[in-house]
Amino acid sequence: MGIIEGHILTYIIILLLAGGLLAFLETFIPSGGMLIALSGASLIAAIALGFMHSGTAGCIVLIIVLICVPILVLIGLKMLPRTSLGRKMLLAGPSKDFAESRGKPGVSAEDYSHLIGKAGIVVAPLRPSGIAEIDGKRYSVAADGDMIDRGCEISVTKVEGNNIIVEPKKRDTQA
Repeated sequence: MGIIEGHILTYIIILLLAGGLLAFLETFIPSGGMLIALSGASLIAAIALGFMHSGTAGCIVLIIVLICVPILVLIGLKMLPRTSLGRKMLLAGPSKDFAESRGKPGVSAEDYSHLIGKAGIVVAPLRPSGIAEIDGKRYSVAADGDMIDRGCEISVTKVEGNNIIVEPKKRDTQA
């Protein structure tokens, strides 16, 4: 009977290794779930053989499965983006150059109150917001009221936080 018990432990170890390897490979090989099904069957067989051997052996095998399989899958998922297949399957994150070129997100701390009363010209139509050039510098501005066409002269009427509010420059009407 001792030889059979020795063989059962060998089978348990082989089934555990096969189940762990198949679960690990599932993260790399798109098998439609076939590898994970085989892994599950192998691990269930190892647990069943462990309990057939003894209650203690069954509990030990169950604990090994519950700890090692998730760790193997996480290691596989961590390694996946570094493989050629993983690079084809997963989206690349933003490059560092792109992120730095966009600047800091959020509201600018720049104070635009010095622009109040200044005149400028519309570069991109204000519908109601667009671009205007004031003192040789381009700013994102918003029209106070109707749309303002490109090339029209404007004057800055107020600044509300980051918003530069403009209106068409009034023309002198002399008769």
